[in-house]
Amino acid sequence: MSYKRQLQAHYHNFMEAVLTMSLPQWLVGRKMRVGMLSFVMIMSVAYMGRINSAATSGYETRDLENQLSAVSQDIQELNIKIADASSMNNIQKRLMTMDMVAVENVAHYNAGAMVAMAR
Repeated sequence: MSYKRQLQAHYHNFMEAVLTMSLPQWLVGRKMRVGMLSFVMIMSVAYMGRINSAATSGYETRDLENQLSAVSQDIQELNIKIADASSMNNIQKRLMTMDMVAVENVAHYNAGAMVAMAR
């Protein structure tokens, strides 16, 4: 027999086996179809719930990142205000408005050794 005929015979035998194959009744019965449909529906609802949860957490993450950037910007502005208020020019201007005078003669006390008060 030629290879072509052998191949055709094998194909014919295979197709006949597939077409005449029958599944057990419990596998193709009504209960199995209802069970499989129920399983598919439950898994679909669970999948949609999971996707919805992931989308919601994405929005929450974006909102928190926006809040973080706003707070960081506020911190930078406050640091700039602190640096401005701590500058010598600004301090001298505020001293003039507080009616304070500069000290002319500064006297330092040098104790020499450590001392303690007696009780």
